[in-house]
Formats: sequence, structure tokens, C-alpha cells
Amino acid sequence: MNHPSFLDNPAPKQNTQQQNFSLAFLHQTINGISDPIFVKDRQHRWVLLNDRYCDFIGHSREELIGKSDYDFFPQAEADVFWEKDELVFTTNITNENQDIFTDAQGIIHLISTKKSCFEDETGNKFLVGSIRDIILQNNASIAPVVTGRVTDTTNLMETYEALRETLEELQVIEEELRQQNEELAIARETPELEHRRYQDLFDFASEQQAALRDRQQTEKDLHRINAVLQAQQEASIDGILIIDENRTITSSNQKFFQLWQVPTALLQISDDYQLLRWVLEQVVNPDEFLAKVEYLYQHPEKSSHDEIFLKSGKIFERYSAPVRKHQASCAETSPLGDYYGRIWYFRDITEYKQAEAELRASQQRLALLIEQTPLAIIEWNTNFEVQTWNRAAERIFGYTAEEMLGNRFEIIIPENVKKHVNEIITALLTQRGGSFSINENVTKDGRTMVCEWYNNPLVASDGQVIGVASMVLDITERKRSEEEQQKFVALVENSSEFIGIASMEGQVLYVNPAGLKMVGLSSLEAAKTKSLDDFHSPEAFAELRQQIIPLMSQHGFWQGEFRHRHFQTSIEIPTDCSLFMVKHPETGEPFCQVAIARDITERKQTQEALLESEAQLRQQAQELKVALRQLQYTQTHLIQSEKMSSLGQLVAGVAHEINNPVNFIYGNLTPAQEYTQDLLSLLQLYQSHYPEPVLEIEDFAERIELDFLKSDLPQTINSMKVGADRIREIVLSLRTFSRLDEAEMKAVDIHKGIDSTLMILQNRLKGNDQRLTIEIIKEYGKLPLVECYAGQLNQVFMNILSNAIDALEESFIICHLSLGNNSKQRTNDKAQSLSRGFLRSELCKRGPMTSLTICICTQLQEPNQVTIRITDNGLGISEDVKKQLFDPFFTTKPIGQGTGMGLAISYQIITERHGGSLECISQPGQGAEFVIKIPLIQNTST
Repeated sequence: MNHPSFLDNPAPKQNTQQQNFSLAFLHQTINGISDPIFVKDRQHRWVLLNDRYCDFIGHSREELIGKSDYDFFPQAEADVFWEKDELVFTTNITNENQDIFTDAQGIIHLISTKKSCFEDETGNKFLVGSIRDIILQNNASIAPVVTGRVTDTTNLMETYEALRETLEELQVIEEELRQQNEELAIARETPELEHRRYQDLFDFASEQQAALRDRQQTEKDLHRINAVLQAQQEASIDGILIIDENRTITSSNQKFFQLWQVPTALLQISDDYQLLRWVLEQVVNPDEFLAKVEYLYQHPEKSSHDEIFLKSGKIFERYSAPVRKHQASCAETSPLGDYYGRIWYFRDITEYKQAEAELRASQQRLALLIEQTPLAIIEWNTNFEVQTWNRAAERIFGYTAEEMLGNRFEIIIPENVKKHVNEIITALLTQRGGSFSINENVTKDGRTMVCEWYNNPLVASDGQVIGVASMVLDITERKRSEEEQQKFVALVENSSEFIGIASMEGQVLYVNPAGLKMVGLSSLEAAKTKSLDDFHSPEAFAELRQQIIPLMSQHGFWQGEFRHRHFQTSIEIPTDCSLFMVKHPETGEPFCQVAIARDITERKQTQEALLESEAQLRQQAQELKVALRQLQYTQTHLIQSEKMSSLGQLVAGVAHEINNPVNFIYGNLTPAQEYTQDLLSLLQLYQSHYPEPVLEIEDFAERIELDFLKSDLPQTINSMKVGADRIREIVLSLRTFSRLDEAEMKAVDIHKGIDSTLMILQNRLKGNDQRLTIEIIKEYGKLPLVECYAGQLNQVFMNILSNAIDALEESFIICHLSLGNNSKQRTNDKAQSLSRGFLRSELCKRGPMTSLTICICTQLQEPNQVTIRITDNGLGISEDVKKQLFDPFFTTKPIGQGTGMGLAISYQIITERHGGSLECISQPGQGAEFVIKIPLIQNTST
């Protein structure tokens, strides 16, 4: 075994057996220590290593001896090691710190090192160091480490004891030699005898001198070994205290006194009891501490390991074991007669405990994050079998963790995307980077959805892929929203009106093609370079900023006439403008403003012409005003008619598409019924003429339940016929409501129009968790066919019935809210909008509503007049609201829930198109009644 020169024995072969035993035992002792131990000379070269250090570095002793850190470590790490070692050499101060260390396999360790310097009798300096791998420390390894350290210390003490005994024997021999020399000096005989005695004395003296030199060399070795033992003890990162069998302190290191902050005065005293009293004052539970110490001293064969909590908040790890002589031939300890005392190790593990608590907390936070994140987190092995499946994955895919763990990914992948997913898997197992993809997936209930997948391979320290971690986000709704947004964008892009969007600071963000054309801009990019004031003249922008924008900020919108500037001609364009702010759905703060404008140059020119001629032709101006109002009504009616026409086309198209297959089914039901009856009759004949069929037929008849089949099959066909009749009735109602083939005035059945309208509104009449079912009471009189515009009249029925349903829903909500919160009189936006001008306390004097009804009554009152009354039992309408009920754009509903045009258009259809009347009769708490009166036969002369 290689060893440093400072341990070489220069004495000749006459070295004593104790010397050889001491050197060999030193090597055996340091090799038995579980921590890596090393010794470096002044040139920073390794001269002594234990086996654990070689294993830790990853190189053999032959490779390391005589080499330095620069031969095995990266330049940066070697520089750090050299500087710290040089500091120990030059200052002779023990150094203890933590370093980052990369071993031969490329694994990074966090190590704790302790280094100290000692000098031999010739003045040569050496550095002794020990290493503790912090990362690998855990509770499972504590017991073996304790045993190893105790054994190491015991072996060193035994070596010291053997050397001490050898030194005592050499001192005895030296004393015998001195006495013999004195006797030889006294005894003188004859010259020959004296010469012979002198020669014998000289030979004996030479032998004694050789023995003396051996003794001196043994003393040097003993001092050297003591220095190594002391340096090793001081290099330890543990506080060490050794107490002999008499409870006297025999040895300790500086780390012990640093940990317990032992005062200088106490260092000079070797009394274990005084030191124990000092320690007891610092621990949280001194009685338990003292009881454990006394127990161990009373049971010298026992070892111990526990943790100590100090009042300062620190935590010490305590190890204790007896110091006993070990047998040279085996690991067994000697009898208690060779008990030398007890060794104590103390280590400050406060930071370790804190790090351990932080690690547990971090693991708990990570586990909570995985379980509570809205993203599905899935871990796969290399066979793509599920290893982790969090709650979000359960919610998104519908499978529980128990159902998915161990299963492969195919269970959530539809057949049409498996090829694409396999390509992603192959790439993940061969590359080192992650991947992102958007795939279709299948839930447990068979629903197809769209998900975003973020995949990352899990790579071990050896570079092997050991699995894949995936994060999944369900974007099905987002995809649908994007599609809806695309439709909205197409609508805006193709609109004939100016539509512009600007930031709250006035920077233009978007202008549609019609808007660009209206203001004379060539492209959207050119518009984005403009600000809001560029679209108006200075006077118009000042008006916008000072008057209109404050109103829009206050109410959320502004509507009226304004002026835009043409960028090419600088001419102001009069516009019918609507301004409103778009608010963030979560914060409610406005983030942009939108302008919708229509060029009304022609209309303004007409108005200006009317104003110019007003002074001369007042009567003509009055007629033009009437015509203008008529134009506004017509325009409003055209807009609504266009909407109803689109709805009618949709309804007629759906009715037509449904009608064809229904007719096909309905036309074949009668032949199918006849064929079935013929087959059943034929079967009856067979049974009557062949009452005992073969066994196979009899078994089959029993298996299919022939008797039940014969009785149930006709009923099934009858049920199909009833369903087909119902579908035909619905289709007929849809076609009746649309009246696309009756655009002109003609005689129609009013009742069919009302029934078709009720069919369309059937879903709104049904009850839900918010209100009761609305009951329709029909009191139809005997009416002949009425001449009218059927489609427009159906539109009137639709508007009035829809308002009646709204009124009943609102009345029901108001009454129940008021009854439940009468003392607090709380209100909300919806209740205020529904009250139709009444205070809540007035509305609900009638008590709770137990039923919701709409009564439709028709009658022929005069020879040429038809009256239709539509009455609800809601809360009624106030007088103030009734005065404005048929005004265009008047509504009691919140912004965005009503246009205020339904009743205005209905009023125009009844009064102008049909020459009739429409009025509302209502009192507080008595509901509302709309009375429609139209001629039975229109006067064709007008």
C-alpha cells in the first residue's frame, strides 16, 4: 500500500513489532472510516488516501497518489480547491465549508469538507481533510455511519495505547542499559580480560545504541501518529467529546466547543459534570437529556442516536457509543473489562432539518399544484402507459385515476389522429426538446373535444428518456368561440356602414372596408397611423371631446348625428353615429371604444333643402316632415321586415326540408300497416292449419315472443303514424307562420296564424326552475276568413305574445324577490327594469303569484270588424310607460335586451297596413290587455 514519506520508517529491520503494527494499523484504521479521508503535501499532491476517498473520486489509489486536483477536475473546480487548501497551509487555521463537486460520472454533489494543517518534526507541512456528502445523507444511513465512526475512533485509541506500551518497554530497556554501563565502568580486571570485556561492552553498547535509535524512531512514529489522529479529529465536521471510564474528559475537538459555545474558563477543566451542567442550560428538555446520559453511563455496552432541541432553536444530532477494545481477528468487541469510556458525536443539523422541512413543503406545494391546476397533468412511461393522472385530467377526459393508471394512451385518442400522435411519440422518445400540438381527443362518454398538448421527455442523468410529462388544456370552447368570432368578423367586414375601433387613448385600431371608403382611406394600415382627431375637423373633435365622450363615459354609449372628415377632400360627412365603450368582462373597465356610423349626406341635404324652403312654403315643409317621419317608420319597418323575412325563409326552409322525408315516411306507413296485417294473417293461417310446427320453429317462436310481437307490432306502426302526424302538424304551423307564399293581402284563418305563433313560442311557455308554466287560454270566436297581410299579422302576434311572456316572467321574479326580502327592500338591475314604472312595494300587495296565464280572445264585434284580445295576469303597466309604449326605440328592458321597435312596428302594421287600431289597457296589479281591431274585409278603394 502506498503511503506518504512522513510515515516511512527509516530504521533498519530491527524495528519492533509494535512499530510495524502501528503503521499497518494506521492504514487499516483510515480505510475503515466511512467518510473520505485524504492527506496532501505542500505541493497540493495526494500522499495518503483511504479506500472511501478513492471510491468517492472514482479513481484508484495508484492513479491519485502524487497527482493534484488539476489532473482530475475541471479547471474552475480545481482552482477553488487549490485556493482553499493554500489558505489552510498559510494560516494554519482549520477550514470547514461546503463545495460543489462533480465526480467521474458527471454527477454533481454538495459536499461538506473540513481541512486542517499539521507539521512533522522536520518542518514539513501536510493537509488532512475529511469529506461528507450532504445530498446522500438521510435517516436510513445514520446507524451504519455511527457505528463506523465509533469503530474508527476505537481503533485509533487502541493504536495509541499499543504505541504507549511500546514506549514504556523501551524506557525500561534504556534504564537497564544505563545500569549495565555503570557496572562495566567499575569492574576492571586484567588487560586481556579488560580488553575482552571492553570489546563485549562495545558490542553490547552498539546493540543498545541500535535499540535506542529504534526507541527514538518509535517515539517519532508515535508523535507522528498522534498528530495524524489529532488532525483527523480536528478535521471532522462533528463535535467530538471522549470521556474515559472515570467520567473524565480525555479528548475533544474545537468543533465541540464551537457547537456548545463552551466558555474559555471551562475549557481548562476536565470535569465532565461541570461541562454537563453547561450543556443542560442550553437544551429544551434538560431532564430527558440528563436521563439519557446517565442511562448510557450505567449501561456501557449500549449505543445511542437521537436528536437534541436547543433553546436557541438549533437542532443537534447526537451519537454515542462505548470505546472498547476490538479483537484483531474479528469485529467482535472485547469483554466489558476492556471498556475505555464513551465517545460522543454532536452535529448541527438545523439547516438540514430546515431544508428537509422546506423540501417536504415544496413537495406538498407541488402535489397541490398538480392536483389543483386547471391543466391536466399526465405522466407516461416509455411504453406510454399512464403513471400520473391528476384531478383536472379526470375532469377533462371523464376517466378516474384508477381507471387510467397503467393504461396506454390509445383510450383517449380517436382513430383518425392516431397516426399523427404516433409521430409525436416517436419524436419525444428520440429528441431532447418538448413538443406542442393540438389534437382531437375522446372522453369517456364518447364526446370529441380539442385539446392543446405540451409534452416534455423526462431525461435521466445518464441521458436516457425514462418517461414523458404532458400538460393538457381543453380548448373546445375556445375553438367554438374563434369560429363565432370569425363569423362576427365576416359580418363586420361586409357591413355597408362605417365601423371603427379605437383605444381609450384615441389610437385607431380598426376600420372596416366600408368605413375606409367613406372617409377616403386606401388601407387599414393607413388608418392605423391616424388618431381619433384626424377623422374629424378641429371643431367637431372639440365637440366630441367636450360633450359626447363625457356622456358616453357616463352612460356607456351615445347615439346621434355627428360629422366625419373625408381625408382626400377634407369635406365633412354628416353621419348617423352610435358610440359605445367595450368593457372587460372580468374587471368591468373599458378598454376600447367603437363607432358605427352611416353616411346621411343625402338625408341631410334633403333636410337642408326643407329648411331653406320652410319660410316660403310652410305647408310643404309640414308635409315633408310627415313624409320624413313616414320614411323613418318605413325604414324601421323595412329593417324589421328584413329580419322577419330572414326568419321566415329559415323557418320555411326548415319546414320544407323536414316535410319531404316526413311525407315519405307518412306515405309508406299505410302500405306498411297493410303488409304487416297481411303477414300476421298469413301467420295466423299457418298456425291454424299447422298447429304443431317442428321443434326449431317452436323454439324460435318462443325466443322472439311471437304472441307479444303479434299484438305489439300493429301498435308500434300506429305510434309511428301518430308521430308522423305530429311532425306534419309542426311543419304546417311553421309554414303558416312564415307565410312566404302569402306576401300579398288575402283572406286567411286568423286562428291558424295565432296557433302557429304559439307553436314557435312553445319552448318559452314551459316552466323551469325560475318560474311556473305559462297557461294559454284560448277563447276563439267563430270568425270567417279575414283579409290581411298574414305574415305581418303573425309578426304582430309574435311581438305581443313575446312581451306578455316577458312580463309574466318579470312579474313572477319581482313578487318572489320582494316576498323574500321585504324588510330590506333590496333591488337589482333586472327587478328595476321589469317593474314597468311601479314601485316594488306597490306591485306585490296582491301576494305571491300562483299561476301564469295568457288569454287569447277573438270575436266579430261588428259586421266588418274583427277584435283580438291578448291578456296576461302580470303586474300591469304604469301610465307613464303606456304613453310611450308604441314610440320607436322605447323600451323598459336593460341595454342589449330590447330594441324598442317591436310594438312600434306592430302599431304601424295594424294602423297603417290594415287600417285598424292597437291599444293597451292596463292597471297596476291587474295585468295588461292588448286589443287589436282590424277590418274583416279591407277597403280596396284606399
